[in-house]
Formats: sequence, structure tokens, C-alpha cells
Amino acid sequence: MKKGINSLKTIRHDIEALLPMTLGSLALFLCIGYFVYVVVKTTQVNYLSNQQIAEEEARINELEDELRFMKFQINYFKTTSFKEKEAREKLGYRAPGEKVVSLPLDKPEEKVADGAIEDEKIRVPNQHLWWAYFFGE
Repeated sequence: MKKGINSLKTIRHDIEALLPMTLGSLALFLCIGYFVYVVVKTTQVNYLSNQQIAEEEARINELEDELRFMKFQINYFKTTSFKEKEAREKLGYRAPGEKVVSLPLDKPEEKVADGAIEDEKIRVPNQHLWWAYFFGE
């Protein structure tokens, strides 16, 4: 029996020599480490959940805006002004007593780009024009 106790003491002495702490301290250290791991993991899951919630809320807002726009379009399509406009454009209808004028399309050679027209040259400098405006010369 003494031999078994001595072997346990030597094993315990060997473990204490390898570890700079007692078994109780090691168990406490492992528990604290586990709790830190659990807290970090829970915080990470919470952060990711909050991100997903924010993304879904943004998506909900976009869909609500789209829904409002579609309701507006539906109401607009029900109006008589829209129906009249579509009838004029697509079916060529006109109101009673209205005269329709058809204008010829512009030919490509008649069209001139804005940059192609040269600005008129100002012959009198601007400061002279202002002087004449204020002092009447």
C-alpha cells in the first residue's frame, strides 16, 4: 500500500514539476479560458446577427419604397389624363374640336450641334461695358 501511495506522490510531484501551478489552479485556469471562449463566441454570433438584421431592414425599406412607387403608378394609370395621353400617342385619337398638326421630322443635315455654333465676338471689353452702365458714358 505504501508503494502505491509513494507512486502517487511521485506522479503528483512529476506533474507539479511540469506545470508551474497546482491542479486546482490549472482547473480554474481552464474554466476561465472556457468562459472567455464562450463569451467571445456569443459576442461574435450576436454581431453577425445584428449585421443580418440591419441588412434585412434595409431590404425591407427598399421593398416598401418600391411598393409605394408601384401604388403611385397604379393610381396614375387609373387617371383619365393617362388614358387620354396613351390614346393620343398609340392610337392617334384626338379630342372633339381639336386640330392635329403634323410637322416634318428634322433631317440629319439640318441638325447642328451646340458646339458647332461659334460664339459672337465681343468687340467692347466687359469692364468698359460696366463703366458705361454705372457712369453713363
